[in-house]
Amino acid sequence: MRKKKILTGLCLLVGLTACAQDSGIQPGESQGIAHKQTKVKELSAQERKEVLGKVDAGMVKAQNNFGLRLHQALSDNPEYTSDNLIISPYSITQALALAYNGTAGDTAAEMADMLGWKDMNDAGINEGNRQLRSLLENGGGVVLNVANSVWHRPGLKLKEAFAEAVRDSYAAEVRETDLKQEDAMHTINQWVKDKTSGMIPKIYHEPPGGVAVLINAIYFNGGWTDEFDPANTVDEEFTLSDGTTQQVPMMKREGRYSYKEGESWQAIRIPYGDGRMHMLVILPKESSTMDKLHRQLWKDASVWKGDYSFETVQLGLPKFKAEQSFELPDALKSLGMVKAFDAAEADFSKMAEQGDGFWIDHVKHQTIVDVSEKGTEAAAVTAVGITESAEPTEPIAMNVNRPFFFAIEDRDTGAWLFMGSVLKP
Repeated sequence: MRKKKILTGLCLLVGLTACAQDSGIQPGESQGIAHKQTKVKELSAQERKEVLGKVDAGMVKAQNNFGLRLHQALSDNPEYTSDNLIISPYSITQALALAYNGTAGDTAAEMADMLGWKDMNDAGINEGNRQLRSLLENGGGVVLNVANSVWHRPGLKLKEAFAEAVRDSYAAEVRETDLKQEDAMHTINQWVKDKTSGMIPKIYHEPPGGVAVLINAIYFNGGWTDEFDPANTVDEEFTLSDGTTQQVPMMKREGRYSYKEGESWQAIRIPYGDGRMHMLVILPKESSTMDKLHRQLWKDASVWKGDYSFETVQLGLPKFKAEQSFELPDALKSLGMVKAFDAAEADFSKMAEQGDGFWIDHVKHQTIVDVSEKGTEAAAVTAVGITESAEPTEPIAMNVNRPFFFAIEDRDTGAWLFMGSVLKP
């Protein structure tokens, strides 16, 4: 038997995948890793084989590649490099897919190119996403929920083709609400909370405004196939990138795992449920660094796709919980999606009858991942906000050509430092 390998750290690139709506979880009720998982509807082996044959492998590859390019773009932003960096490529892709169905011309071409859909037609893209969800949302011994929604202002007439696409291919709820009102913000936040089983309580802290908001939400709850014994969890040193150390609770287990290693890294697949889903952990060796590993991943992640052997591993895995929020426009622009954010250039003419002048003014993304001895609970939300260019308005005239009063005012306190009447300037 090969020498036992020891993994003592974690590099996690999360691609949370689509999800079963028949989960048994009530809105707003967190399942919790320690609870018994609700068994979802299973596909038979033949049904699964038939659906798998319809899934476009190119779309899966495109999604993963987009996720890595976005991960790189966010890593280059100093705002996000001080701590963890965890995103959900699936959630972001699905939210952008909703928006993509409303675009035309160069705006659509840029988005398709960025998402890896350049040589596909709209029907193929939507069918590919539908088939992928159909495969992922059935079975696996885990709880998976995905939800999409389109919220639009009262009176906005969505084009029938757009409404049909988001409903049929993405199972999106379409709701009318005044996005400028706090009631709408609370309703949207409650929807997000319900669809993520309470893990993400809100996506907006003020009314989003605009003409439409397109949202994807994901909830994942998977118990390890072989759980870690809490009695074996011990505090150990974890070496940070700058060489300093901190104490973390390290879960310990020896078992048989799919394992692979290269000159500068070790990789392991830790299975959930019946083994159909797993956590891939890639650890740089002590002679290497995370920077080097990132460069390898961004250049070619196919190295970690196959050729794993089944080995006995003494595994040490940190127990952790991480949450992050991102504003994605700058990163998406750096990847080539530019016109959709430009009020003068964006073309959302396929979304609504009044679609001329629509553009994306925000893309918000939130993730949370909780890893414990029982398994992993995670959620992600992506919200794409569509607004419109304001119609030019007549300026208000104020010509100070007669006696007037003035005050020099402290803005924060409202205190008037000077005041007076000017009768003769």
